[in-house]
Amino acid sequence: MLTRLTRPSHTTNRDGERGQIVVLFTMVLMVLVAVAGMLLDGGMASGTRRQAQAAADTAALAAAKAAATGGDGTAAARAIAATNGFPTSTPNCSGEAITGVTVSNPPTTGPSAGIVGFVEVTVQRPMRTGFSGLVGQSCWMVSARAVAAVSNSAVAPCNFCSLNDTSSNHTLVLKNGATLRVDGDIYVNSSSGGYTPGTCTLSSWKVCGDGFDVFGTGGYISAKTISAHGGWETHDLNIATADGLATFNGAPCTEHPQPPSQTQTANVCIHVPIMADPLNDSSKPGNIVYAPAAGSRPVAGLNGCPSGATSGTGTASSAALLTLSSGTPTICPGTYYGGIKISNSASVTMLAGVYVIVGGGFQVINSASVDGSSGVMIYNASGSGEAVSTTAGTDLVPAALPGYGTPGGVALAQDHASTAVGAPVIYTMTVDKSKSVGIAPSGTVDFYDGNSLVCGAVPLANAGTTKRTAECTQTYTIWGTRAIAAVYSGDTLYNAIGDTVTHTVSTPAGTNIAPFTILTTGSVRLTGPKSGTYSGLTIFQERSSNLTITLQPGSSAVACPSGFMTADISGGTGNDWKSGCGAIGGLKGTVYAAHDDALVYITASGLAPLQVIAGMIQVDSDADARFAFSAAYFANGRIHLTE
Repeated sequence: MLTRLTRPSHTTNRDGERGQIVVLFTMVLMVLVAVAGMLLDGGMASGTRRQAQAAADTAALAAAKAAATGGDGTAAARAIAATNGFPTSTPNCSGEAITGVTVSNPPTTGPSAGIVGFVEVTVQRPMRTGFSGLVGQSCWMVSARAVAAVSNSAVAPCNFCSLNDTSSNHTLVLKNGATLRVDGDIYVNSSSGGYTPGTCTLSSWKVCGDGFDVFGTGGYISAKTISAHGGWETHDLNIATADGLATFNGAPCTEHPQPPSQTQTANVCIHVPIMADPLNDSSKPGNIVYAPAAGSRPVAGLNGCPSGATSGTGTASSAALLTLSSGTPTICPGTYYGGIKISNSASVTMLAGVYVIVGGGFQVINSASVDGSSGVMIYNASGSGEAVSTTAGTDLVPAALPGYGTPGGVALAQDHASTAVGAPVIYTMTVDKSKSVGIAPSGTVDFYDGNSLVCGAVPLANAGTTKRTAECTQTYTIWGTRAIAAVYSGDTLYNAIGDTVTHTVSTPAGTNIAPFTILTTGSVRLTGPKSGTYSGLTIFQERSSNLTITLQPGSSAVACPSGFMTADISGGTGNDWKSGCGAIGGLKGTVYAAHDDALVYITASGLAPLQVIAGMIQVDSDADARFAFSAAYFANGRIHLTE
C-alpha cells in the first residue's frame, strides 16, 4: 500500500500576514493622505493669508488717502477690499453673516489704538478646505489687519512750508497785491517778532512781528490753517485769515491774537514749535529723501531711450549745456552734465523718470513749452559729493575685547595718478604685527566711503615678514571731498582697528549749480513721479544751494473758471484741483529747496495741487494763486502703512 507524503500547509498563516500588511498599508496611506491634504490646505491658507494681507494693506492706504482729502475712508476701504476678494459682508464657517471689512478710525487695537491720525482695516473671509475636512477641519477663517497714517500732518505737514528759522524778517511774503489761497496748511518758521509764549505786541495790522507779510492793495492770504513760529503782519488793509486753528498734540493752538485793525477773524497761530524739514527730518529717518546720484548721460537708442530722442551732450569729465530752441524734441531721464536750456519756440516732451541736472541749471524761457506730465523729478545740483567723516575707533570699529592684542601699526594710504572724475584710486590698508604678540595679523579689511561699505571683507595679503595689506580700488563720477575709512576685522590674536583718509575729486568746468528757471509764455506741465523713491517730488534743489527757483509758466491747457479762488473745489469734475487751471495748473507735486536762503518765487496765477517746501517763498506781481491739498501728488509717500 502506497502512502503519499505531504508537506504541512501554511496557507492560513500567510493569508493572515497578508491581511495585516494590507491593513497597515491602508492606515499608513490614510495618514499620508491626511498629512498631504493638510499640507495642501495649509499652502492654500498661506496663499489666502497673503491675499488677505495685500487686501488689508491696499484698503488701509485707500482709507487713509480718502480721509486725508476729505473723503469717506470707510467706503474707499470697502470698495478696494471687494475688488481684492474680500466683500463687506461674508459668511463665517457656520454660514452666519459677519462683517468682512472693518474700518476703525482711529484704530481700536495695536500701538496706534485710539490715536487720531491713523486708520485700521481688518479683512476676513472663510476658506473651505479639502482634505482637512477628513479630520473635522472643513473650514478655516482667514483674516489680516493693516494700519495706515491718515491725518493731514501724516500726509504732508503743510502745503506751504517756509523752513528758514534764523531770519528776523518775513520768509513768506506776498507783494504787489498778490492773493494766495491754500486749501491746506501754511507753516512759517521765521522767528521775527520773538517766539516767547505770552509775549506779543499788537499794533494796527501787526501781530508781534512779520514772519509772513502781505503788501499791495487787494492782497490777502488765507488757508485751512496758518501757523507762525514768530509773528506776522499785513499792509495796505490786507487780510490774513485761516478757516480754523491748527492743532498741536491733539488740541487747538493757544495763542492766536487778533490784529486790532482787522475785522475778519484771523485764526493765525503764533509761537508754535519750529517745524523740521519734512523731507529731511533726522528724527524720522524714514522721511528723509536722499538726493539721486549722478550717473550716465542719456543716449538715444540705449537703456530705454527711444532712438528718435535727443541725447544729452555733456559727460562727467566734459560738461556741456543741452540747448533745445526749436521743433518738438523728446528727452529721456538721466544725468545732464552742464544743464538743460529750453528756449524760443521749442516744445519739449520729457519722458517719465528722474532728471539729474549737474551744473548749468534748468531753464524754460521765451515761448518754449514743456510736457513732463508723465511723471518726472528734476534734481538741480552741482554734482559735488559730500563726505560723511568717520573716525577710527568710533562708529565703524568694534569695541576692543580683553585678552586680545593691538596691531603694532595701522595706516590707510591712497594712490592716484589724477584727481579727475573717472580716475581710479587705490586705497591700501597696512596692518603690522605687535611685538608683544609676535605673529603677523590675519583676517580681512572693510573699506567705507563715509558710512557706506564699498569693499567688503578684503583678505590681508603678505607684504613682508611683519606687515599685511589689503587694497580697494574706486572710481568716482561725483566730485568733491569724501572720507574713506578702512576697518581691520581682527583675528584670534588681535583686536579690530581702523584708519581714515580723505580724497578729493576735482570739480570739472561747467558744473557749478545754476538757477532753476521757468519764465515762459508757453505751457509748462510737470508732474512728480506717480510711484517710487521720488513719488510726488517734482522739483528738488540741492540742499546746500541758496539759489532761487522761479516759477512763471505761461498758458495752461485748462482755463480757470470765474470765482475759482473762492469756489468749492473739493470734488466734482472739470475745472477742479484734480486737473488744475491757469498757468500754474500745469505744475503738480512738490517743489523743494531746503536751504535757509533758497527762495521759491511764484509770479503766475492759477489753481494747482502744488506743495512748496523752501527756505523762503514769495508770491508776486498781482498773482492770484490757489494751491489745493492733494496727498496723491505730494512728496515722500506720506500716506503709508505703519502696522
